[in-house]
Amino acid sequence: MLKYNLRRIRRVFRLKSSKNSNNIHINKTKLVNKNVEEKSTKIINLVGYVILLLTLLDYAFLLFPSNFFEPSWIYNIAGHLVENVWAFLLGFLLIFYRRNQELIRPREFTFLSFISWVTLAIGIIYFLITPLIIGNAFRINRSQQAQAKIQIEQQKNQVEQYSKQLNRVSSEQLNNLFQNYQQQNPNQEITSVQKLKDNLLIEVKQKQEIASNKLQTKARKQKLNLLKTTIKLSIGAIISSISFLLIWKYTKWTRSRS
Repeated sequence: MLKYNLRRIRRVFRLKSSKNSNNIHINKTKLVNKNVEEKSTKIINLVGYVILLLTLLDYAFLLFPSNFFEPSWIYNIAGHLVENVWAFLLGFLLIFYRRNQELIRPREFTFLSFISWVTLAIGIIYFLITPLIIGNAFRINRSQQAQAKIQIEQQKNQVEQYSKQLNRVSSEQLNNLFQNYQQQNPNQEITSVQKLKDNLLIEVKQKQEIASNKLQTKARKQKLNLLKTTIKLSIGAIISSISFLLIWKYTKWTRSRS
């Protein structure tokens, strides 16, 4: 009977010791996992800060030297902001990614609150970018169309000047021109000086019409491309603005703590 009791006591002791060792191992594992999670989160936040800093640095150099009176410059800057908004969004995502608020220090909370308000300001800026894109697109289109008209008018004036110069040419010069033309083009059915003169005028007008058609086609393509780009950038600016406003809304926890 005594031996049986001793064996039973030993079993109980062994079970308790094994449970205690298991609990110690589990607690150590939890502490290690918590430490790894904390360090990994800090790495994620660090990358977010680096992306945000490099993005701001890129825009600082992009805006210098500035030319706010040039529609093309404003349009290109606005387009760059919209097309590269992913850098801002990724930076803010990594900065605000937190698993445990208790691990955030009070100073960092204050800084996070500041960044949260920065997202609101950026959201407003992207909302104001939309009318800038549309307004400057109209200005660029007017400039392109006016330039095309000027080039077409210049070509027409060149044809008129050529016609006047051809009419002022003396008969002797026309005869010399006719003889040279017959020698270079023996198979042409031009038997008189007047026909040569008319043929030269027709050739110049045809070349002018072809060049004018090319300019008009180019102007239409520019207008279409500008319209497509403006629609894309405008929609992108609105979506970006909404995204930043939602980030500001979802980061209310940083402002309520500070």
